[in-house]
Amino acid sequence: MKEIINKVVPVSLTVGYPETPEEFEAMFRLRTDVYKRKGYITAESDKDEYDLNNKCIYFIAELNDMLVGSVRLVIDAPLPTELYFDFKEPEAITRIPRNKRGEISRLISVAKGMNHLVSLSLIKAIIKWAKENDFWGGYSFIKTGLEQILSSVGVPFHPISPATLKYDESLLHDYFYKGNAVLPIYYLRDEAAEFIRNAWRGMC
Repeated sequence: MKEIINKVVPVSLTVGYPETPEEFEAMFRLRTDVYKRKGYITAESDKDEYDLNNKCIYFIAELNDMLVGSVRLVIDAPLPTELYFDFKEPEAITRIPRNKRGEISRLISVAKGMNHLVSLSLIKAIIKWAKENDFWGGYSFIKTGLEQILSSVGVPFHPISPATLKYDESLLHDYFYKGNAVLPIYYLRDEAAEFIRNAWRGMC
């Protein structure tokens, strides 16, 4: 795993890119296990066309050498949120060239008692990559329950409304159509970077 973050005391937390076949296999297995447990999928794998067609940058988190989290940045045009929802493109996104947009998805953390730290570390890694590769922002979609949690701690994202769900594939049907509603959002890299800097200072 290519290391991005060395250590966060008093535990060893590393965040980087999966590189070996074993690391990729473990990451996909973790994603699938979590999505099955939450009732989001019934398939044997949560891999979609973006995974299968190499349209993602992946990040993984290890706590004391144990895989505890992952996230991916989808790079494509259009992005998944644009296909899964009908909405008017937000003005802030219109100012971002299409080749400088990405979509954050499949954010997973199973670090009991440390999910917040792991999630922030993964987002920090995405922001670092975005700065190095001149990506300015993009889309995501989240359950309304998570939206309330993120809002309560000040995570900077922007709900897109009005928006109409039009997802018609089978893989994530239960994710979109069962339980809490799903909300499309957009994010801006520099806003997220400032939040992460302030949050990191508070934890260190």
